[in-house]
Amino acid sequence: MHPSVAKLIELMPPRPGAGDAIDWDHVAEHTGKRFPSDYRDFVAHYGAGSLNNSFWVGIPIDDDPGPWAPSTLTSLTDHGFGLLRLKPGDDPDLTERISWATDSSANHAFWDTADPDPDSWPVLVLARYGDWFPYNGGMADFLVDLITNPDEMRMGVMAAEEPVFSFIHWREEQRLREAGEDPWTHLD
Repeated sequence: MHPSVAKLIELMPPRPGAGDAIDWDHVAEHTGKRFPSDYRDFVAHYGAGSLNNSFWVGIPIDDDPGPWAPSTLTSLTDHGFGLLRLKPGDDPDLTERISWATDSSANHAFWDTADPDPDSWPVLVLARYGDWFPYNGGMADFLVDLITNPDEMRMGVMAAEEPVFSFIHWREEQRLREAGEDPWTHLD
């Protein structure tokens, strides 16, 4: 397991039943990209879903367009480029960027995928007003910092007075909502 994902699990243990089983070879064949090891480990343990109902992480599968479908890298990237009034591919300098997360303020976390080694992909934050900010670390490092140093990050996560962080898989959130339960009571 990637050490930064292990640290994230210490800080915010995954809920039972979380995680998504992804055929990463199929994803590479379909997208032409292999994804970073920390992201693959994160998806295996947490899957697509939300951190405190204010930070959403997507998966590289575009199968289910239903109302409870998870965020996907395609939809996140499209929305991120929408902030720039662009479509992916419109700007040749940005064609290698893929969004993997967004927050409730419409900021997006991207990878710059130009390096052939996915574990070397830098994380960049696209602020909702169109500026790019580099982050020195990978996706799981970013999430650890988001939880442990939220005031120093360019993206945000809602937290109660005493910060408690919870990541809820999209299927678990759907199940709870359909049962009439609020999945985010710890934020009250």
